[in-house]
Amino acid sequence: MKIVYTLFIGLFSLQASAQLYVKMPWQKKHERFPSLGLVKEKTPPPALIYNTSFSTFKTDLGRSRYSIDAEEALCMRNLRHSMRYGQAAMRIQFDSLANFYFRQNRFSEAKWYVLRSNAISRQQKNYEGIIGSLVVLADVKSNLGDFKQAGEDLTEAKNIAALHSLTPNLLLIEQHTKQIKLNKDGGIKVENHYAELL
Repeated sequence: MKIVYTLFIGLFSLQASAQLYVKMPWQKKHERFPSLGLVKEKTPPPALIYNTSFSTFKTDLGRSRYSIDAEEALCMRNLRHSMRYGQAAMRIQFDSLANFYFRQNRFSEAKWYVLRSNAISRQQKNYEGIIGSLVVLADVKSNLGDFKQAGEDLTEAKNIAALHSLTPNLLLIEQHTKQIKLNKDGGIKVENHYAELL
């Protein structure tokens, strides 16, 4: 009985090897064919020249509905997570959500998040945050076609920047004022409503 157990354990403890199959006598031997063109000429193959410029490739491949929804879900999750860290963290997430909706041409939703960010900045007396949110709010309103209120927001931002000596922000406000004038002359973008994207 010990011999049977020894044989049984010995059979199942053997390791399978691919080399064992190659060494079998019934294994058919395959001829290895030489690569064409190199046998007759005996010259080294020409060096391949790779085009390293990627200017011919289309880089903007568009985005799928899944990737847009995934980014939105990530922004929302980050917003819920930042609620435990206070108003400053929430303001950053409001800004990222406003940026996301602005890129999707969903201006009503972007406007709501910019207004929340502006309210937090005013509460904290963060003047750079106020100016930044007013500039983005002006861009959103100009894309919605409300050029009068967009101009008022930029005027308020300019007054705050001048009052608190924020010179780089004045240059930024001037650039956005010119852009809003171009939008007014060029026409209004069509807003994508959330119901149309479903």
